[in-house]
Amino acid sequence: MKRLLLDTNIYGEMIFDAEYNLLKENIAKKVVVHGFKVVREELRDVPRSSRISGRNLRVALLHIYDEMVKKSYVDDSTIKDLAEKYYIQYKKNGGNHSRDKMTADFSVVACATIHQIDIVVSEDNKTMLIETAIKAYNLINKSLQKRTPNFIGYLEFKRLLLE
Repeated sequence: MKRLLLDTNIYGEMIFDAEYNLLKENIAKKVVVHGFKVVREELRDVPRSSRISGRNLRVALLHIYDEMVKKSYVDDSTIKDLAEKYYIQYKKNGGNHSRDKMTADFSVVACATIHQIDIVVSEDNKTMLIETAIKAYNLINKSLQKRTPNFIGYLEFKRLLLE
């Protein structure tokens, strides 16, 4: 079974997906979803006043996270160190986003790398999945003899679950 780490934006995609219940059924059959404290904290940062179909969006997102995640990881020093290495390499590659903007994304990838997660699911094409960042993951992981996780978007995630 494939091991996946879902980025924060994927929980938002699921909440608006009309096929969510079917996806939820298939998740348990086809993949194991791992969680990460950084992702859960970002979900907790959704304003309490945000609503979807009359429901509290923050509560709904956290409910989906808690329902799907089978194992969760904390943001420890090993993850922080690897994320920092990604950032340094990213800047060398010509990346122009600030450390504050990139830290959470690099931490997600570092968590997936350290815990040997197969796939990171994300729609973050402005930071996490840009060419300079992916090049940084690959260069650093190769130097450390670690495997970089694969990256897929939401539609590929759905296809994986529904095939």
